[in-house]
Amino acid sequence: MESFHRERESIHYYKGVALPINADENYKCIPVLVEKLADQFWAALSLHSKVLSVRIDLHADDDNVQNNAIEGLLRWLKQDLKRSYRMNDVGHFWVREYGKKKKLHWHLVLLLDGNILQNSWAVNDKIKSYWEQTRKIGEVKIPRNCFTQIKRGDADSFEKAFYRATYLTKERSKFVGNSRSYGASRLSLKQKNT
Repeated sequence: MESFHRERESIHYYKGVALPINADENYKCIPVLVEKLADQFWAALSLHSKVLSVRIDLHADDDNVQNNAIEGLLRWLKQDLKRSYRMNDVGHFWVREYGKKKKLHWHLVLLLDGNILQNSWAVNDKIKSYWEQTRKIGEVKIPRNCFTQIKRGDADSFEKAFYRATYLTKERSKFVGNSRSYGASRLSLKQKNT
């Protein structure tokens, strides 16, 4: 039984798989973003038997902040996770948005080795410290129920985490000036030994 409410739901077919997405007739998703997100989820699950999916929102105090802010955060975080936890193969997917109320911000999904981390508290604290105190870029907002543990082969945990992450693929407020509006890690599916 599902412990969260889905406001809207649609299905996107990709590589023969029916993916649940946070969309309907009025609230559309960008198909190429759904597919890039799916590729990263599948690659992470091929590398780790458990994946911790973490959702974080990063706000900028200045509308002129560029994507190198989130790219710098991710470089630093991946080095820190490798040093602190010996964690390799960290996946990510981010989108840049601009809205009248929320101004310039990024939504970020991290795909971490769930065998090493079972919750996101330490990672959230690291990101808040870097974004708000070290770099003083703006504010970090942590969504309610910001992490989901996915087990390889468990369709329910995958669908829950993927559905939540597809919020990042919504059409609304994506294309901001001349800046790239999304980025993703380059995790690859682990090849099976034959």
